[in-house]
Amino acid sequence: MFGSEKVVVFPVRASLFRLAAAAAFAGAGLFASVGSAATIVDFGGDKKADPYLQEGFSFDPARIVNGNCVSNGCLALNDNETTSMTSTGASGLFTLGGLSFNLLGKGTGNFLKLDGSNGTSLTFALADFAKNTYHTLVFGNEFANVSSVLFSTGGGGNLRVDNVSASHSPAPVPLPAAAWLLLGGIGALAATRRRARAA
Repeated sequence: MFGSEKVVVFPVRASLFRLAAAAAFAGAGLFASVGSAATIVDFGGDKKADPYLQEGFSFDPARIVNGNCVSNGCLALNDNETTSMTSTGASGLFTLGGLSFNLLGKGTGNFLKLDGSNGTSLTFALADFAKNTYHTLVFGNEFANVSSVLFSTGGGGNLRVDNVSASHSPAPVPLPAAAWLLLGGIGALAATRRRARAA
């Protein structure tokens, strides 16, 4: 979930070429990312809000109810309804890590379908998931760095979605020190090249 940072240490008496290489290496990371921990949307906020906003995520259109929920509220979808989840974060991208859902109603073909903006489409049907029971889904990279995920249902029933786990994708953060280091490295490379030509 969290990226790792590689630190390269050069000797104090490094040659000009090594210094330039170090500057170029650091300059390649001109933009750094700030990691974002997963949050849980439990739909415990303003149930009349449409779109529904919580933890920097938007669900539109939204019908939030109290019945048949794991927590204080949940997203409800009737037969053939859809809701789109988006991020209100700086990058507009997010990763859907998991959720809980419950297939309800009298339909015999109930399903939960998730369509990500990255082209991923997954369907969880009554044939594989018992009715009137909460099931928890945990995703890998299926919905990583998406701009939206569309929740839909059909088959004559309805469903509840609760405890949506998601994290905002980081926005690039400029690092001015790296920019100066990159410019210094380019200058050092130019000086090294001039010395090599003169020799």
